[in-house]
Amino acid sequence: MTADDETMLLIKRTFDAKAEEVFDAWLTRERWQAWIGPEGMDCTVTVLEPHVGGTYRIDMRAPDGSLIPVAGKFEVIDRPRTLRFTWGWDGDPSKQSLVTLGFTEVNGATELTLRQEGLGTVENRRQHEHGWNGTLANLHRYLERTS
Repeated sequence: MTADDETMLLIKRTFDAKAEEVFDAWLTRERWQAWIGPEGMDCTVTVLEPHVGGTYRIDMRAPDGSLIPVAGKFEVIDRPRTLRFTWGWDGDPSKQSLVTLGFTEVNGATELTLRQEGLGTVENRRQHEHGWNGTLANLHRYLERTS
């Protein structure tokens, strides 16, 4: 196993919703803001330009009041199959990664595959894994309410 393998994050989840519904939850400000962020974080989507080359910004406020500004750029938007965007702390080029989401519809449900590359360390991968697992649990609850 190489260092890249150890630091690359891969998560799969199945949602009881059509691929278009799961995909669109990432590209509409009101929808994204309704579920984005791990448990305990108060998140505000301050910028969302859902087109290739467009940017986004999410202000994540932790329970202790600290602010984590996350921002990136959309690289691929292939509805409802693939979404790829950069992810990192706004203004800190050393904390940038690449997230690729794959959406596969199977018998009316959607399998989401999240792959995050460029995390640099195993500890950073573990932190993002914890955050994404909480975030995807929020997405699951959101889709249950709205689908």
